[in-house]
Amino acid sequence: MARQIRLDPRTNPELYSYGSNKLGSRSIFIERQKYNNYIFPEFIANNFIQTWTTDRFYGLINTSGNAVYPEIRRLKTLQFVKEGSQNQYALDFVADAWYDFAKKIRDLADTNVIFRDSPWAKPFVVKAWTPINDDYDTYMREEVYPVFFNGFMGFGDHNKKVRNIKSFIDQVDTFIEQTLIKAGPVTLSGLIEGSYAPLYTSGLVIEISNDNYDDDFNKAYKFGDRNFSFVANIAAQYGFSIDKNIPWRLVADLRNPAMLEYMLGVPIEGIITGENVEYECDPLVGDVELPPRAYGFSQIPGFEDVLRHVAFFQYKDADGVDQIEEGYRRYKLRSGNQWEPIFNKRIQSEAFAAMFQTDYIETWRIDMDMLEKYLLYFYNFYVAARPNVLVQTLQDFNANCPPKTASIVREPISEEQFRSLYGERWKLKTFYLARKMERRADTPARRRVHEIQQAMNVYNLSIRANQPQAYLRSLRAIQEDFIGPADVEPLTLNFVGDIIDS
Repeated sequence: MARQIRLDPRTNPELYSYGSNKLGSRSIFIERQKYNNYIFPEFIANNFIQTWTTDRFYGLINTSGNAVYPEIRRLKTLQFVKEGSQNQYALDFVADAWYDFAKKIRDLADTNVIFRDSPWAKPFVVKAWTPINDDYDTYMREEVYPVFFNGFMGFGDHNKKVRNIKSFIDQVDTFIEQTLIKAGPVTLSGLIEGSYAPLYTSGLVIEISNDNYDDDFNKAYKFGDRNFSFVANIAAQYGFSIDKNIPWRLVADLRNPAMLEYMLGVPIEGIITGENVEYECDPLVGDVELPPRAYGFSQIPGFEDVLRHVAFFQYKDADGVDQIEEGYRRYKLRSGNQWEPIFNKRIQSEAFAAMFQTDYIETWRIDMDMLEKYLLYFYNFYVAARPNVLVQTLQDFNANCPPKTASIVREPISEEQFRSLYGERWKLKTFYLARKMERRADTPARRRVHEIQQAMNVYNLSIRANQPQAYLRSLRAIQEDFIGPADVEPLTLNFVGDIIDS
């Protein structure tokens, strides 16, 4: 197909927004409002998702209001990644949908249905799932520790109070209670709730460009080209929504029945098998071999000609004969020789709930396991940076004598030593205090003491009953009874405008 003719922004400036983070607050608001209302207005009700505002916690906060991250075993290698690039991953059914979408777009480009000079003509994955641990590690080392080391410990006599791990942890407790509200979150849950975690850690997001998120002109001129409307409709056929503010970002939309077909499968027309690949198990993460694919056609009215390559699994029927069933086993329940979805496809919340239950882990379970590792790292790093402390003490036997100065050597400790000193009871109390502060909860001191004691009662009673999950039971009690679901109402453009104009 011939190259597309783009409207010149010099003669048609009204067609574009020029917003960027380099502008002042009022200017950037006006430009962003223009982008939001006029640049892609016809798609607002159709196939857009807005991860800067209304959908900013999509895939990061589950239907119970808790922060989550995907299980590694639910990921699958994405196809159509640039040659020489590292493997990219998404949730398995999302990877299946991407394969069909990317292949369809390539076929349309090869047959000159869409412009070949468009970024949509041959899309490659450049960014997808990343381990949330990596973001947490960077945040704790580059954001939290400098505030603690250079800020909190640099004022007053905090440094002089640290003689060993015990006095260090005492200062950490004080830091959490007095400074955390200014420094930012310290738990993984707080990191996600505070919008520090990239949305693509959810495993539901695929990006086809590394362009700057804040360059509104580039979004409209480059990606909002003459192919855009058509591509948006094609994306919907495979269950993807396009991020309005980051138009090169595709988001798996469980509100779209097309994406549910990749979870549950479609009637199988045939199977494409690879070489020496068995289909009893899902492929390992990082496996470059494609698993065998079943293929069939969409059952959605109007999409009956859309070909889908879907997962399938093997089972034995009542007579012991091998049979195959389309879709992913974890989303289906067997009744005799029939398999039915574990959720009602017509109720969107049930699809999300099923996905979060089978594919994700709630972060409150591991918040303290991760935090304690960084506290130990912080202490040992602190000791290496400041191995000695001078302490002055009065000589009681003669009040006329000057204070006596002593040099105390701080000693690093091992992980085993740390855990012998700070066990599950300390973790429960610290989790409670940290999460309360991260939520900015205005809980009176007496109430806090009472709630911590209630959690300890659950723990102590469970220990006496020899219950192996005593710590998790108590942690759950804190999360459900005293912390609760996240309040993640979005900060919308209209609300921001009210603030600027006030």
